Amino acid sequence: MEYAFTAISIGSKLGQASAQRDVGRAQQAGYEQQAQAADLKGLSEAIAYKQQGSDALRNLNETLAAIVARAGAGGVDPTSGSAATMQMFAMSEGSREFSISEDNAALALGEATQQAGIYRSAGRTAQLSANVSAAASVGEAAYMAGQLFS
Repeated sequence: MEYAFTAISIGSKLGQASAQRDVGRAQQAGYEQQAQAADLKGLSEAIAYKQQGSDALRNLNETLAAIVARAGAGGVDPTSGSAATMQMFAMSEGSREFSISEDNAALALGEATQQAGIYRSAGRTAQLSANVSAAASVGEAAYMAGQLFS
């Protein structure tokens, strides 16, 4: 009867090892989904920032056109004097806004990549931990088997 209980314990340990590996795989899959979501969120934010940059350039173009049109309508040379000064100011502001949006897009992508890397690392750690626990359970089963047959 003692042999039967030991055999059941050995089988239980082997089943536990299999379950531990399955849990590790499931945890890793969950972390991978979180990593993919982080990548997608970063990409979405980057696209929004790039759209802001495009909007800034479009606004700049409209502003420059308005300055030239007003100067021309007023009989002023649009390439000199205050009209040129206003154009230079508009160009510097539009360029600054565009650069900020480009920087923000790059930062969003970088942050997303870093967060996704953290999730993927956590997934690998969970899988490794589960494999170690499973190996320990198999080792316990082997020890029990050795005790049974010695």
